[in-house]
Amino acid sequence: MNPQNRKRKSLFTLGAGLLTASLLAFAAPAHASSEWQDGSSQSDTILDCWTGQPSTGVTANTGWWSPTGEVPKVGEPFLLHGYVGLVGLPCSSGVTVVPELVFDETAFGYPDEPVKWGINAIDDPTPTFSTDPVELTRGPNNGIAIASVNGQAITLKRGQIFEFQVPVVAKRALKGTATPAPSCYERTAGIAACPVATSGDHLQVAFQVAGHGGDKNFVTPYVPLFAAGTDTGGGAGGGGGAIAKATSSTSATFKVSARKKGKATVTVQASAAPTGEVVVRDLARKGRIVARGTLSAGHHGVLTLKVAKLGKGKHRLVAQYAGSPGVQPSTSAVRKLRLK
Repeated sequence: MNPQNRKRKSLFTLGAGLLTASLLAFAAPAHASSEWQDGSSQSDTILDCWTGQPSTGVTANTGWWSPTGEVPKVGEPFLLHGYVGLVGLPCSSGVTVVPELVFDETAFGYPDEPVKWGINAIDDPTPTFSTDPVELTRGPNNGIAIASVNGQAITLKRGQIFEFQVPVVAKRALKGTATPAPSCYERTAGIAACPVATSGDHLQVAFQVAGHGGDKNFVTPYVPLFAAGTDTGGGAGGGGGAIAKATSSTSATFKVSARKKGKATVTVQASAAPTGEVVVRDLARKGRIVARGTLSAGHHGVLTLKVAKLGKGKHRLVAQYAGSPGVQPSTSAVRKLRLK
């Protein structure tokens, strides 16, 4: 590598760092009375097209904003937003994005106001937003997905950011950090958002990303949501806090084949009777679900599932218990297989 190429490499590395910093500091158009309350960001990893080394691909976050600068009260309008930017240098023209809001939809009302959105440069000090139509559909995580804006798919080039803002009204008290956070394996691994039933009063935005070679199907930041109800004394987390949940552990055995349907026996142990959804995923196939079932109290924690034909090659199977209102979620150890 000649000195000029070394300089270019260092500039790309520095540029990616600056873009990431700009994105994490990015805010929607300034409001005089308050700032956005953003949550826990998430990124994926790509191979940098110039250096060939792992680097950040897209980075995303979500948050809320109240006109008063305080925790909104039940019935008072406030905004939810999410944003994602391509900060890395993929070996492609960019990344396609489908944002999906995953939260307890029954806890909210929706004022007759438009969704705002914009695609801007990450470091643009005066980003612009549009109220042109957005197409809302039911997403793969059973949330509200923004399938397109103004009739076009959402596509970002390096150094661009997409942001949306959704007006909402809380219909009940929201207790945020006093409720369970979405900390499931699926979210951290980029396979899916955490189930709403085990994610408390939190908003997840599952950004489905493709076309840039990232290591996640979904980049899913989250933020705790608060709303003060008349029964909370005005506090953000009033009402006595979260109910303690029983911990659980999940194990699984598999009898599978490349050409025939197989069987998985999943065992969930907890001090309280575990109920709720169980899935088996193949991590070697981008987290594809190959078996699914529901535990009831009558199963006594043991569920036998039919597994789809897996095909030849390497497989990495894992069983995941989604949890219930009284039992925490858990994930089994990964079983590695090679089928012929």
